Amino acid sequence: MGKINKELFLTTLSCSTYGWLLRYGHPQKQLSPAEQLKIEDGLDVQQKARGLFPNGVMVSGNNKASVQTTQQLLSDPNITVIFEATFIYKNYITKADILIRDNSKWKIIEVKSNVNDDEKLIDDLAYTTFVSQSAGLQISTCSLLLVSKDYRLGMSDENLFQEIDHTTEVFEQAEKFREQSSRIAQTLSSHEKPAPKLRWECKKCDIFSECCGENIENHIFDLPRISHTKFCQLKDMGVIRIEYIPDDFKLTDSQNRVRQAVLSGEPVIDSDGLRNALNSIVHPAYYLDFETVQTCIPLYPGIAPYRQIPTQYSLHICRDIGKVVDHREYLADPGKDCRRTLAENLIRDCGSKGSIVVYTSFEKTIINTLAGSFPDLKDEMERIIHRLVDLHGILRNNYYHPDFHGGYSIKKVLPTIVPDMGYEGMEVDNGLDASALFAYMARGRYSQEESRRVRDNLLEYCGVDTMAMVRLVQELHRKVCSND
Repeated sequence: MGKINKELFLTTLSCSTYGWLLRYGHPQKQLSPAEQLKIEDGLDVQQKARGLFPNGVMVSGNNKASVQTTQQLLSDPNITVIFEATFIYKNYITKADILIRDNSKWKIIEVKSNVNDDEKLIDDLAYTTFVSQSAGLQISTCSLLLVSKDYRLGMSDENLFQEIDHTTEVFEQAEKFREQSSRIAQTLSSHEKPAPKLRWECKKCDIFSECCGENIENHIFDLPRISHTKFCQLKDMGVIRIEYIPDDFKLTDSQNRVRQAVLSGEPVIDSDGLRNALNSIVHPAYYLDFETVQTCIPLYPGIAPYRQIPTQYSLHICRDIGKVVDHREYLADPGKDCRRTLAENLIRDCGSKGSIVVYTSFEKTIINTLAGSFPDLKDEMERIIHRLVDLHGILRNNYYHPDFHGGYSIKKVLPTIVPDMGYEGMEVDNGLDASALFAYMARGRYSQEESRRVRDNLLEYCGVDTMAMVRLVQELHRKVCSND
């Protein structure tokens, strides 16, 4: 059996079935641009962290060679800092990001590209500590090296990081991992897949539809905002499908709307509420969507790590329901911070009257951040905010179709309500990838020709988002207002 690494151990600890599938060939999907960017950001942070220790020695090579090199470095009193020190204990393997000599012991540091501390990061450090301790390393303290929220582009790398000591928590968790290690190894050495067990954590699992949710069209997880308590009650009753929820089981109004739609197989519509909401849209109406970028190492001066920066917008203008008379758009120059220009263009393009239709509160949040960044534009930004109409809220409060499966994202509702329109076949089909591609342009990843192609794809994607809202409003209006 091959070695068990951190990802495999922690995944199996959380879910034996998922861990086993990772071990025995669960197909690995191709990384998306957003996933690639996250990995590259992590590697960049690792490199900058090593730069803080100019005397550090890197361990490289295959597992056997790197273990031998690590032991040689540990025994050399002239070596004070080691990068990627490698340890093997039974079936487990780990690499410590940074080891710092502390008299006869070693300080262990785990480098993360996160700005916020949390339990999962402690688990990562605890696994490394468990394996290295078990392999004989004497550890004095355990720390996380995280990205500082106070860092700004142009500061020294020392300002990029904040160190947080977690020695007590890590030692306690490492001992728990040691106690679980035999069970984990046994699970992963078996040729028989562990039977999946439905748990609360399954709700956000990326293989749920292939595991506990397989062939279950209307799972109780489709109930909007289902609580852990309510989930446990239904599970204890043996109910995992919405259609089997007893009539007397207490549900919220929105959850009951979902149940009614599942039982009838038809959409549940509050016709009066939907009609009134749609009729409140004042024309000319402006359908607005933003795209943003956020990176660990800021792209521009004065920007905090992971701050969301608006980079483009699309604006479809309608003189009446479904009657598009103009389309305006803006896409920033990736080489500089264009927020001011974007804000000024937005003010001009949105005119002075008429509703501005958006999907969720995201656009309101972005406009508020622009108002905060440019106080002289605050009044005009606030006037835009007062004109916003949230189509997502209108749908959530008045319309549910069983094909939504508990969600109201535009990717779910569009193919159901407007089946002739969708995102299939587009080069860019989601906001996370759009953000990553813009970041790559800003970092000079592409040639001029490639950048032109990416820009065209980004403009197309954002334009489809706003046209999707136009079509949604048109179709919803047809359903409930055609006889007015």
